[in-house]
Formats: sequence, C-alpha cells, structure tokens
Amino acid sequence: MAKKVTVYDIAKALDISPSTVSRVLNNSSLISEEKRELILRTAEEMHYEKRSIKKQKGRAIITIRLFLPRAKFSYIHLFYDVAELLEGVQQGFGETRVNIITSLNDGDLSLFDSKKLGDIDGCIFAFTKPSEQMEELLEDRGVPFLMLNRSNPEHNYVLVDNLSGMDKLVGAMYEKRKADLKPCFIGFSQLPSVSALREQGVVEACQRRHIPFDPQVDVIMVDSLTELNSKVIPALKERSYNAVLCFNDLMAVSLYQAALHQNWQVPHRFSLCGFDNSPMLQLMDQRIDTIEFSLRRLGMEAGLWLSSRIIDRSQAPIQKALEGTYIVGETI
Repeated sequence: MAKKVTVYDIAKALDISPSTVSRVLNNSSLISEEKRELILRTAEEMHYEKRSIKKQKGRAIITIRLFLPRAKFSYIHLFYDVAELLEGVQQGFGETRVNIITSLNDGDLSLFDSKKLGDIDGCIFAFTKPSEQMEELLEDRGVPFLMLNRSNPEHNYVLVDNLSGMDKLVGAMYEKRKADLKPCFIGFSQLPSVSALREQGVVEACQRRHIPFDPQVDVIMVDSLTELNSKVIPALKERSYNAVLCFNDLMAVSLYQAALHQNWQVPHRFSLCGFDNSPMLQLMDQRIDTIEFSLRRLGMEAGLWLSSRIIDRSQAPIQKALEGTYIVGETI
C-alpha cells in the first residue's frame, strides 16, 4: 500500500514551511497567488488527499484557547486588564456560549493531546505569536487562529495602528513646540516587532512635518527600564531633546520618575508621552499623554471573526488595524 502523502511531504518537496502549505490547503487567501498555485499544483501532482476533520455539530459551547505571553522580565507585563479582553471576546460571539481557556504561550503542544483539552474550536494569541510548530499543529487540525497586536502578512490579526497613533502624539508635540521641537524615541529591544512599528510611526510623522529626526541618533534603544538612567537621561542632557516619545506607558512613567530625581519638571524640561493608556497611568499625579487602544474592542473583533469562521464556516481573512484614541494629558 502506497504511503499517504502528507503536508510535510509537500513542504519538503518545495522547501516551504508546512504551516504555509497547510494554510493554502485550508483555503487561506493570505498567501500570494504565485505561491498558492505552486502548492496546489504540487499537491495534485503528488496525489495529496486532504484529511477530513471531524467537528461536533450543534455543540452548545464553543471552546477558545487564549494564549498570553511569557515575560522574561516581570515588569514587561503592562498591567493590561485581561478581563476586559475576555469580555470583548464573549461580546464578539454574541449569544453563543463560549468557554475561554487561558494559557501561557510557552511552546507546550501537549495542551492539545488529551481529548478534554484537545477539542479546541479556535485560538487567540494576544500580544504574542505562535511558534512554527504550533502553527503547523493548528493548520493540520483546521483550527482557526488569529493574533492580537502582532502581525504577519500570511496570518490573520487585529492590531492597534501604531503608525497613526505615533503620528497623533508627534502632532500634539509639534503644536506645542512648533519649530523648536527636538524629539527622540525610546525603543524597547525586548519587544522588537512592536517597537519597530512605533519607531517607524515617529520617523514618518516627523518627515511629514519636516521635523529634523535621525533614527541613527534620535532613537535610543533600551534592553530594560534600568537603562533609562544610564542611557536616556545622559542623552537628554547631551543632545538637548525637548520631547520624548516612549515605547509605552510603563517606560514613560519610569522616565517621569527618573526626571524627578534630576529635579526636572515635565513638560517644562521636556514633553513626554507613552502609548497604550495603561491603567497604571491613573496612579500618576500628572496625567501622561498617551494613545488608548481598547482591549475590549480587540477582543470583540477576535470574537466576531472566530464566530464567523467556526459557526458560519466563513473563509474570509482578517488583517485589521484599529485606530487608537489620543488621550490628552498634562505632559506635552
């Protein structure tokens, strides 16, 4: 009896990842047409037969697994209200009963081994990305998944529009300081994909307004918050920056505290802003300007899309950027 051709056989023949092959065979429209045609043609030539995936019909409850990131450093957790995210997911499913199981995205594939835990209808990766092995497993089982606030051109995702958010913050600083504006951006190396997008937003916003900004000089990358005193404070002194756009609110709050130790007044010494509108800002005596993105709305968009995929069998992809709201504070 001839050996049955698998997704891995096709992937090996084409030197393409198995997850990409699976996405094409599962009718994803996010793969380029050229690659899609190549995979489908090769599958036909190799006499590939798609494995039927049995789904229980008429189930009373939909089970969703929500993956959250592990943090290398404890303070990376930005005090997001996960309950708000869960409420949004449930709202997206409407009257459908949803059982949401939360897990750390630590690469443990055994979560899907047992019948009890393996019967997952869909997955959400919030502020994290699936490993290649996880992608392959989900694609092979036909389990729809999407990422929140992370992106990949071949995946489904919903994120906050970092570019427009940074544009609003740069615009507010420019309105305040006009031609005297001399900004810098404080990036965070531990979350490079998000930091790079927010840096890009600053660069493009400055270019649109003809504000001098050299990414090679005016972007200060830190590996941890402890480096604010050793790298950022000296840079503010030496280069006379009068505006600081921080990677997120946690960094902005930490820099605000560091400035107080220098007897600097914000915004007299420099304008300051964060990003995310974290609940931690409510503890500040001076409200930091920031961009709000709604966890509830992110969750709702995820729930709506998963509901259409699981219940309505829709094949429509989702790659959506949600515009954040500028929250006016007292630090610009």
